[in-house]
Amino acid sequence: MGLVRADRGKLNPRFFLYTYLSPEFQDFLRSKTITGATVDRIGLIEFPKFPILLPQLAEQEAIASILGALDDKIDLNRRMNETLEAMARAIFKDWFVDFGPTRAKMAEQAPYHDPAIWSAFPDRFDADGLPFGWSVCGLADIANLNPSERLPQGTEAPYLDMASLPVRGSWPDKPTTRAAGSGARFRNGDTLVARITPCLENGKTAFVSRLSDSAIAWGSTEFIVIRPRLPFPAEYGYLLARHDAFRAHAIQSMTGTSGRQRVQPESLRSFPVVKPSDVVLRHFGEIVKGLFAKIPANELETETLAAFRDLLLPKLMSGELRVRDAEKMVEAVL
Repeated sequence: MGLVRADRGKLNPRFFLYTYLSPEFQDFLRSKTITGATVDRIGLIEFPKFPILLPQLAEQEAIASILGALDDKIDLNRRMNETLEAMARAIFKDWFVDFGPTRAKMAEQAPYHDPAIWSAFPDRFDADGLPFGWSVCGLADIANLNPSERLPQGTEAPYLDMASLPVRGSWPDKPTTRAAGSGARFRNGDTLVARITPCLENGKTAFVSRLSDSAIAWGSTEFIVIRPRLPFPAEYGYLLARHDAFRAHAIQSMTGTSGRQRVQPESLRSFPVVKPSDVVLRHFGEIVKGLFAKIPANELETETLAAFRDLLLPKLMSGELRVRDAEKMVEAVL
């Protein structure tokens, strides 16, 4: 790891960052990369050799401000979606793992949900430690794993590969279009979980919500598809897949040779899940659907802003686009 520090009297640090990200600089880095036996690297001595188009400091600051405004909005969208998912996961854990409302009722604590939701929770536990009237069943009792979909081989359809799944968050990359082959079939509302090492341990998981309503997509043979059945909402599958206990169970269930271990769907079918009342599930669905409904708009805006930034960056850094014109363009999209 090397450190390059800008002389602030001559070079705005954020402008230098965007210089580093420019296609010209990246091409320069690739040309100076030394291929090693295990790791490729670039000699730190090479960095000062890169010629930088250096406008006046005020113009550097203006360019950095324009591109930075786009990146700041992208970061804000990312943090908003992290918050939305964290809220959904906290409710999932409180209701179905910690049994928070029932414990609060038994302790005669003040309600922390509205009356309609609060009244749906039992006020005592059964002998088995569950809220009164609730039960435990296997995952296969409330969800389909790798459900069958009619998508004949050779049919052009949306496609996601393993690289498309995020390690954090629910939003996968934009699907490509490919002729369907062997692999998982899925649609909006399904949860995709990587079943092979190290992708499972790394957390590759997605909630499918960017297809058209009627579309059937396909993807890697190393996906496990989880599709909850009503009254469990679709989002339950994703929140379960992100839950620590589920991930630990899946990782411990992997079999196979070193480096190619994978979990089989059969080992997940018996994973114990709590089955509450239909009324509780209805309230849960209303809450999490509202939270998850906001995520696609933020993600799609982020993709548009990132593409716009990548379009402006080389034009601003080369002087092809004037700062004043770029400012007007950014104002129009923010």
